[in-house]
Amino acid sequence: MKKIKLTIGALLISSLGFTTNPPTKKQLIQEMTVNVEDLIDFVREDEYNGRIMTKELSKLYVQNLIDLLSKLEDLNTVTK
Repeated sequence: MKKIKLTIGALLISSLGFTTNPPTKKQLIQEMTVNVEDLIDFVREDEYNGRIMTKELSKLYVQNLIDLLSKLEDLNTVTK
């Protein structure tokens, strides 16, 4: 869970750095995609190391993140 909070915090901090030259929608979607992929890896690693409550909870988190990743990919194809 710490990694999830750190990733979200890093995303928020990095978005503050774009005040002079804001990123395009495509760049934002690509950045969010990378962050979601990292979150999936973190959840799987936490499950493997026994740091997550249950295996079912881990599967639920991963499935929801994969759904989100699919929606981001759909957005990326629309913005091209």
